[in-house]
Amino acid sequence: MNFASDDSKDRERTSREATEWFVRLQNPLASDDTRRAYRDWLMADPAHRDAIRDVSELWGALDQPAAELAATGWHRSADVAPRPRRWFATGSRLATAAVVLVALAGGLAVWRDPGLIDRAFADVATHPGERIEVSLADGTLAFLDGDTALKSRMDGERREVTMLRGRVWFDVTSDPARPFTVHAGRVETRVLGTAFEVNREAAAVTVERGEVAVSAVENQHGRVKLTAWQRVALQDGMLGAPVPVDPEQMFAWRRGLIILDRAPLSQVVEELDKMAPGRVLIADPELKRLTLSGAFRTDEPGAVLEALRSALGLRTVSVPGFATLIYR
Repeated sequence: MNFASDDSKDRERTSREATEWFVRLQNPLASDDTRRAYRDWLMADPAHRDAIRDVSELWGALDQPAAELAATGWHRSADVAPRPRRWFATGSRLATAAVVLVALAGGLAVWRDPGLIDRAFADVATHPGERIEVSLADGTLAFLDGDTALKSRMDGERREVTMLRGRVWFDVTSDPARPFTVHAGRVETRVLGTAFEVNREAAAVTVERGEVAVSAVENQHGRVKLTAWQRVALQDGMLGAPVPVDPEQMFAWRRGLIILDRAPLSQVVEELDKMAPGRVLIADPELKRLTLSGAFRTDEPGAVLEALRSALGLRTVSVPGFATLIYR
């Protein structure tokens, strides 16, 4: 019997229930029956009190991001004009309130899942926690990590892929007459036939076999050639020198593993974002300089969070599927 798995499911269920109660109680019109039911739920299990405290702390920590989102004015519509007739005022206010609520819901959806829009415009995409292998029109294999989106164009003499976000490993079908090009933000990679990885967020390219040419979009004269087991990354708009990599560590994610070797907390957060839905936030930017080592399964983000707590003495609080806050 898997007691650890059952315990994890119980915690997730309790956290979801706490989130639901927290949201319901924010309504100033919540009935006495609702409040009595909440008190009964709260007293039923000591874990319920811990869960509601964690949810309250997390939502408190999200006040600043929410304020910044509202300050952009994205939810305001300049096209809405006041109704000239007073007897339509109530209906107008209700309609406006409905529009604002829908806009806020949409804004929160994008906030908790930044890849939502990219996936909507992609030819192939994965959600956080999902990894797939696909065959492109030219026969090239593409293995997509979690929270990844790409578009491809294969016509005439062109073989082009545009990575909108995420990490992809390509095994390119050789075709000397048609070079294969990957556009990934500020980095462009050009090959004929080889196997390599592109990480858009890290602006990095790693070669498994063959040879690729990597260039910085902002500096086309700075081109770097990579061979097997070499990696290059963009730094301050310039490509650094190729560095050797450990293949077992670098491509472990394709086997369902994440291997961290003194990885800064910022990199750990990037991996967590790929492993499960919801945003991962660091309360204090100074914490990003902390490092973590270890091997973890890509389908067990909770193990990474436990390592942060036990190895680095950090604290975490989560609302499953929405956000996780890391703090000291």
